[in-house]
Amino acid sequence: MFLRIFLILIWLCGSLAPALAQPKTPKPELRVLSYNIQMLPRWIAHLGHRPLLRAKLIPEKLIADSIDVIVFQEAFDKKCMRIIRSLLIQHYPYVVGPANDRKAGIKLNSGVMMFSRIPLKLVDQIDFRECEKEDCFARKGALLAEAEWQGKSIQIMGTHMEAGGTPELKTTQFMEINEMIRKHAREGVPQLLCGDFNIRKGSELYNTMRQTIGMEDGPLSGELQYTADHKLNDMCPYDPEDRKVIDFIFYRANGAPALFIDREVKRYRQRWNKKHEDLSDHMALLMRLRF
Repeated sequence: MFLRIFLILIWLCGSLAPALAQPKTPKPELRVLSYNIQMLPRWIAHLGHRPLLRAKLIPEKLIADSIDVIVFQEAFDKKCMRIIRSLLIQHYPYVVGPANDRKAGIKLNSGVMMFSRIPLKLVDQIDFRECEKEDCFARKGALLAEAEWQGKSIQIMGTHMEAGGTPELKTTQFMEINEMIRKHAREGVPQLLCGDFNIRKGSELYNTMRQTIGMEDGPLSGELQYTADHKLNDMCPYDPEDRKVIDFIFYRANGAPALFIDREVKRYRQRWNKKHEDLSDHMALLMRLRF
């Protein structure tokens, strides 16, 4: 009797071992990138930013990095963006923006544009009511789109806020953003808020903005800890003291908290002239998500 029970136990252990040894299938991961690419108009030649050269190099880096949704800022130069679109379109068939692109008038569009591997559609866009100085040459604002990923709806916003300007002006702009995203918020549909906010992380205005909109931020993983880094980035005037985070991907759960969120600064580089390897004056910011 005892021998029979012993043999049965041995058989059960042998049968269960392969099942127990099976590794758990990792949950799929969504990769969203926010990137100010400094595609300013080519006629601003004194900047030496050579947008046509860089436009041919940036897409290859993003494709190789397996990004799912790309949120560009400063996507202004139309010829450059046609090049970028032609190189991305096979991998990123869904394109939204640029926001506030109007034929009438001399102003540039917002420079905010999205490319996506996954289904993506325009939800809304805004043109900021107030601006100052050179920012008034563009219709800066925000673009809101909705993606479908693994059977789940996700809203993704892109923006590029005032570069300079007073705290009061920046406050009016993030209040307009708040109005738009709350207008379209739905229970169970998280919202990602991406872009160059031009507000320094940790500042009083940054804290006010986060509390007002109800956004979640988090630490940056990896060695790179700044998105505007004048010590490292060779497209910026060298200033080892000017290092800051002004580009963000915030998260609004709307009742759908993520199981995992990671934010990482990405530095895309390739030699494009004797002095420069960085492909923009901003580092990109990548968010990895699991639900």
